[in-house]
Amino acid sequence: MKLILSSIIFLLTISFGLPGGAQSGGIYTFHMKDKKGSPYVVERPGEFLSPRALARREREHIQVTKEDLPVSPAYLDTLRSLGLEIYCCSRWFNTVTGHVSDPALLDTLGKLNFIDSIRLVKPDLTKKSTRDKWHEELWQEETPDYLQQLAMLNGTVLHDRGYRGKDVLIAVLDAGFYRVNELPAFDSLRAAGRILGTRDMVARNADVWDDHTHGMNVLSILAGIIPGSLEGAAPDASYWLIRTEDVFSEYPVEEEYWLAGAELADSAGADIITSSLGYYTFDDPRFDHTYADMNGRTTVAARAAVMAARRGIIVVNSAGNEGNKPWHYIITPSDADSILAAGAADINLQPASFTSYGPSSDGRIKPDVAALGVGVYVQLPDGTVGRGSGTSFSAPLISGMTACLRQAFPDLPAQEIIRTIRASSSQFSHPDDLLGYGIPDMKKAWDILYLTAKLKEENKPLVFPNPCTDRLSIALKTEKEEEISVIIYDPTGARVMAMKAHASPGINLLHANLSSLSAGTYIVEVIYNGNSVTQPVIKIK
Repeated sequence: MKLILSSIIFLLTISFGLPGGAQSGGIYTFHMKDKKGSPYVVERPGEFLSPRALARREREHIQVTKEDLPVSPAYLDTLRSLGLEIYCCSRWFNTVTGHVSDPALLDTLGKLNFIDSIRLVKPDLTKKSTRDKWHEELWQEETPDYLQQLAMLNGTVLHDRGYRGKDVLIAVLDAGFYRVNELPAFDSLRAAGRILGTRDMVARNADVWDDHTHGMNVLSILAGIIPGSLEGAAPDASYWLIRTEDVFSEYPVEEEYWLAGAELADSAGADIITSSLGYYTFDDPRFDHTYADMNGRTTVAARAAVMAARRGIIVVNSAGNEGNKPWHYIITPSDADSILAAGAADINLQPASFTSYGPSSDGRIKPDVAALGVGVYVQLPDGTVGRGSGTSFSAPLISGMTACLRQAFPDLPAQEIIRTIRASSSQFSHPDDLLGYGIPDMKKAWDILYLTAKLKEENKPLVFPNPCTDRLSIALKTEKEEEISVIIYDPTGARVMAMKAHASPGINLLHANLSSLSAGTYIVEVIYNGNSVTQPVIKIK
């Protein structure tokens, strides 16, 4: 399945309505000057953030700030009393988005002393979009090899170790979750009560079951279970399902919905946001983006993604399916920094023909990583298992396996997990503009995170396995580039092996071949950072 297409605009003044500057009815976003009159204070965050959200902030050492405070209820009451139909709010950006039917009301609202600016995000009198925003490629599959999409990431190893996303909360931002309340792939998810909440930002209710199929397809890659036919990347995780995309038209209001959805995910305590949505062009070209806007700082969507990341949430977003089209490049919010933008590869680990190109317009590596995006196994609307293509489907593979890592290392900072996923990837030393740092090896990422945690705990080099056979590994952390020495002594104190290696700042992993040594007990000495550390090791054969 191809990625949803859309765009974001620059901040527009209220004169951007009908031709000639005339004002019209439509959906507008109002930016408040402040949060005066609010009963909420940062000293009582439990009044507007869930215990789970506060626990995440504590884990990440992130303070609750005034940005986290809701929009002033007094301002909302005033706006409603004057006739504004409020659609959504943003506490991070201190904005209110709502519908204005009478142009005179817009003039009245513009004179309020607490309104800083107003911008049009969707005009009235718009026609249903005629564009094919999905470019869907879905087909049925007779002989499923459904584990290939997990094996490509070495993710089956994590599942075999028992890491399947348990106790991790994933917020899925999408266009609808058609029949998730009854399709067979989600039987176990429903039976265990792991759909913790739903919200339709577009229709402003909790019913997401009769909207578009796209979010259902995405969720099946994450959580679907059909024995012998489908296994999701994070089948034991819990989920919030949030509709932010209006598939019937393309206007900037969808970015306001995305922002509101991300804030809901934050307040609910989500660990991960996965979004197979993207924006760069609208039904009305006056709103369109340029490639220069793909710098992670300009669009509402990218700024929202960064705000979520700053609150300890791991954000994963599709990079886009524009690689073989005139636009060519990634689309927002995949341009945001501190997140994982997911490109698409085929089963031969080559870039998919459609995957969007990086870098971001300010030169950062994008996409960050990639996963299978050609022929991914998904739940189809009729309850059968089929296959589909697009970065919409590579993103949930990355998100789901990231949830498995989060389960394994619940206390590690989100950005450390993101950095490790990049570091585990196939092209980490030579990233490019199609796959970024490459295909992650989730087993390798697990190993790196495990060693990182152990090194922090032990505060000395790790020598493993112990006992060992012919291969011995030494993990250590250095603060600078330096030469390290490893010396092995036999029980008499005689030196039987020595090696030197160049270490870079960070985690270093060395390997010694002990096949020439007989079984017995040895002393391993590691010399680094001006220190000497020794540890006994048993060789068993």
